[in-house]
Amino acid sequence: MQNSSAAERVLASALAKTIRSRRTALGMTQEQVAAEADIDKNHYQLMESARSNRKNNSALNPRLHTLIRLSRVLECTVSDLIDDAINEYNQVDENYHSFVQYRPGTR
Repeated sequence: MQNSSAAERVLASALAKTIRSRRTALGMTQEQVAAEADIDKNHYQLMESARSNRKNNSALNPRLHTLIRLSRVLECTVSDLIDDAINEYNQVDENYHSFVQYRPGTR
């Protein structure tokens, strides 16, 4: 079983949240987005749950061509899809380093 790092899980969760948010804002179903982006419906559902497959807990890590197809259907750029994920990762990373740096009893 492949385990994902905390950073990968944060990025996957943020990307999944962005994809789901854009889809619902457009009033589309998962099935509609999957069909228009030529993505298997089950695979798309996994994307919205931030997972790569049902057998293990590996984090979502879509291919570039998948992001391009999704961005066209969701009427945004690939950058729009990943910017939120990057920002959330940076915030978590910054909070982690602040915690470790200022934790009582550490130098």
